[in-house]
Amino acid sequence: MANTPQVPGNDDAQTQREIDEVFGTANPNPGRVGCPSIEELTDLAWRRLPIGAPGYEHLTKCSPCYREFRAIQSGNDPGSRDPRG
Repeated sequence: MANTPQVPGNDDAQTQREIDEVFGTANPNPGRVGCPSIEELTDLAWRRLPIGAPGYEHLTKCSPCYREFRAIQSGNDPGSRDPRG
């Protein structure tokens, strides 16, 4: 790694951006094969499904779904607000 100054509290944000870059672009899945419904993506994003749910594995293989999942988590998807508040 390059010699960059360490900023307290910044490592997690940088790591998340790097993860988003990889998962958000590495697997285009142009045919959207095996994609879960928006309802399931929402449930995955708000962690309403058990970690063993197949949708989580799908996110590692489908960049479009991963980007939708992250948009839901970040609140950038207008129909996806967490009903828990």
